[in-house]
Amino acid sequence: MEALIDCIHCYLKQAISCMEMVNIPDEEKRKVLYELMDFIKTLDPEASPAYNSSLVLLKTYEIIKSEDPYYYAKKQSNALALELYEDVKKRVFNTDDPLYNALKAAVAGNVIDLGIKRDFDVKSELSHAFEFGFSIDDYLLLKNKIQDGKDIVIAGDNAGEIVFDKILVEVLNQMGKNVYYIVKTKPILNDSTLEDAKEVGMDKIANVVDTGVGILGIPKDKVSSQVKQLILSADIIISKGQANFESIDEFEEIQGNVFYLLKIKCEFLAKKLGFKLGDLVLINGENVRKRKLA
Repeated sequence: MEALIDCIHCYLKQAISCMEMVNIPDEEKRKVLYELMDFIKTLDPEASPAYNSSLVLLKTYEIIKSEDPYYYAKKQSNALALELYEDVKKRVFNTDDPLYNALKAAVAGNVIDLGIKRDFDVKSELSHAFEFGFSIDDYLLLKNKIQDGKDIVIAGDNAGEIVFDKILVEVLNQMGKNVYYIVKTKPILNDSTLEDAKEVGMDKIANVVDTGVGILGIPKDKVSSQVKQLILSADIIISKGQANFESIDEFEEIQGNVFYLLKIKCEFLAKKLGFKLGDLVLINGENVRKRKLA
């Protein structure tokens, strides 16, 4: 997915969020933003929003001399989600269709997005997801593919959110599936790393694999050969969040095996693909392609 002109203000908004995480004074923030504005001029407009965002974020980290501005916020997100974990797991498994409800819990966790919105209500989001489900729902197609498949890749997104993904993995394990869970190698925004996976116990129930890089999403020409091959060979890929949505579409040859699971937080993406802001979406890659062509 190519970046839009409207993405530029989000790059700067994320940079401000990073600086607020480490209490940079307002006067210093202005200097950093002015420097970033010049840097943004050098970005490739045909690159994905996730990739360009990553470059701006890494430039911000360099200027403010912080390798992981979200370190403590990620810890707090994991702790908050873990407090809810047992109740949510019980609710999922005490239903007629644990897989469907685990997907709802997983998408509800996508509300934990400290890059753009730092105030969120996970309990409210969970209640909404369980009650109303998906606005766009390719669940039956996914369910059939899971029943026929063996190896499932989950492209993870944020810290905190990873706890609700863990419930989805547990359901898939119970179904006899072999699950790989992808995290980032180095910190970027509040994305999950191997440290987060170990902190919440994901490494005990899934094959945790890191991307080889510390950038948003899973760009085909940037991630490790192991991750690239894993995605190309998996029976099903469940892609969490917007950055993965913006980059996994580069794997054009396997879009029929990809299912995007996310909350629509970008009004411009919503308009482009016929979604509504705030929609909870479970959509197959081929159906995304049809929307792009419509």
